Amino acid sequence: MSPAQSVSIKLASIFLRWLLVAALVGLPCTLTWAQTVGRPLREKSAAPLAPQAAPLAPQKMEEALRMLLRADSVQSLRQRARLGPESSGLIVDQTITKIGHDFYDQFFSHWEPPSGYDDFTITVNERPARGNNAIVALTVNETDLLEFPLQSKYDLIEEGALQAIDIVKNFLQEEQNVSRQLERGNKQAIEAY
Repeated sequence: MSPAQSVSIKLASIFLRWLLVAALVGLPCTLTWAQTVGRPLREKSAAPLAPQAAPLAPQKMEEALRMLLRADSVQSLRQRARLGPESSGLIVDQTITKIGHDFYDQFFSHWEPPSGYDDFTITVNERPARGNNAIVALTVNETDLLEFPLQSKYDLIEEGALQAIDIVKNFLQEEQNVSRQLERGNKQAIEAY
């Protein structure tokens, strides 16, 4: 299904919901189509309008509304399953200098999350230091993980970003392993120092 088709189906679904709710409440509603830009209006025909159908019984209206909502919820579940989660992690930039921004750019451009780990928050913080340096700190899932001084040389910034990526990936994998062990109920001592 193309994106245009899915948008038109979604709009039709919303329109039908509105019509059903309006009919359920008893509001008078008529179907009219908006004029598209650049097209002339159609001339009104002299033919009489079709008589309006009698409103549905409340039970029939409720049944139709439930069927429509059920079909829409099944479609949205299928779409979520196909597209995956809306966000698979968050990397926040809280840097203040060019050195910090360059580090964040390098970190973000080289970052690939570990397989099977989608729920994380990485915050790149920065504090100014003496001279032309900065102190960069990484916080992963509200755990202060890393803090180091960084010079303004681009090669050192890139190398620091790559090392930070390795450290963060190892931390996330270790966190995932601990989580799995706790879920299984293993009561063995964790050998992480």
